[in-house]
Order: sequence, then structure tokens, then C-alpha cells
Amino acid sequence: MKEKDNPALKASRVGVFAGLYAVTSLVPVSVFIGTSSMLSLNLIITPCIAILLTPIEAAAAALIGSLLALWIAPWQAMFGPTTVLLPFMGAFLGSLVFHKRKIGAPLAASFLIAVVMFYLALRSEFPYWITPHIISIILAGVSMFSTPLRIRIPLSAFVATMCEQAAMLIQAVYVLQLPYVVFMTAFPLMLYERFIGLIGGTLIAYSLFRIMPERFDLERKKVNISTKDRLQQ
Repeated sequence: MKEKDNPALKASRVGVFAGLYAVTSLVPVSVFIGTSSMLSLNLIITPCIAILLTPIEAAAAALIGSLLALWIAPWQAMFGPTTVLLPFMGAFLGSLVFHKRKIGAPLAASFLIAVVMFYLALRSEFPYWITPHIISIILAGVSMFSTPLRIRIPLSAFVATMCEQAAMLIQAVYVLQLPYVVFMTAFPLMLYERFIGLIGGTLIAYSLFRIMPERFDLERKKVNISTKDRLQQ
């Protein structure tokens, strides 16, 4: 049995990243305007999960990690139990974009387009909020083409963190029914939070690809060159 096909290794990857997500939920990085909740450092783990784990593993790690986070850090669950959908959508769609780009890119782009249209239909007073979502839609389209790993990692990280934000946006508009003035006020914070998710997730993914390529280099089945070489392409 190949090491990457080992069920124990797959389970350990899921467990480790679920734990990382839960633990980092204890570290606040930003306020969530409109409620008394906080956004946590776990927003850097979602794109990490998307890049380093396969779609099924990513979905499992995000779901387990977010359920643990509900228990140990309930103050960061701004939507209650449905907060688990945020990392789930980000990690799953981001992983599809990274690992199954011909399927994942259209799915992620379709989800983001639907959210953009939903937001504009209900909160058209402040259309600038969905600017990074539109950029993410374009990048999801770019990801359908073959790109060097050093480009595909941050590209997929950005799509993952914006899919997470899109899931948050739906609930902020539909569940909390926040007015457009809240989005105007929170816009700089949203950009700051997604920047943290992009940079943090990218750096961690790069580092783990270099340090432990045998644990995460899923593409070696297809391309017989080292991770270090592909990161430098």
C-alpha cells in the first residue's frame, strides 16, 4: 500500500487539521460588526485545509474542526450551529479548485456568482462589498488552466477564503438581516481578515509542502518531480 493511500495517514491528516482549526478558534483576530462575536485565527486554517487535503478529507476536517470550535469557543459562532458551514464551504470548494480544478473551478465560481447576485439583490446600496468575490470568481476561472504550484497555492487559498466569506455573507444578509450600513463599516475589516487568511494559509501550505512533501504532495502520482522543484518553477 502506498503511503498516501494509507487510511491511518488520511485519518491523521483530518484529525490534525481539525484540531488546528479548533485550537486557533481560541485566538481572536477581528470583531464581527453587527453581533457580539469575534472572528478567530482559524481563518488561516481553512485555506490550509483546502490546499493540503483532498476534497473529502478537507470537508471532514473542516466539519469536525468547526464542531469542536463551537464547543470550546462558542463566542466565535456568530450564526450559531450554522457557523460550521463557513469553513466547510471554504475548505471543500477550495480543495476542489486545487485538486480537481476542472470540476472544482466551475463549482466554486458558480457558488460565488450566486452569492454575489444574492447580495446585490438585497443590499445593492453598497455594491463594493463583493469586489473581492468578483476577483475570486476570475481567479477560479484562471485555476482551470495548468499553473505552477507556487502560483496555484495562493490562488486556491484566495478562492477558499472567499468561499468561506461568501458562506458568511449569505447568513449575514439572510439570517442576521444586517443593513447595508454594517457592510459599509465592516468592509475594511473584511479585507483585513481575508488578507490574513490568504497570507497565513499560503505560508503554512508552502512550508508543509517543503518540510513534509511525502505527507501532502498528492500530485506526485501524476508528475514525477519533487515538490521543491515545482515550487521553484
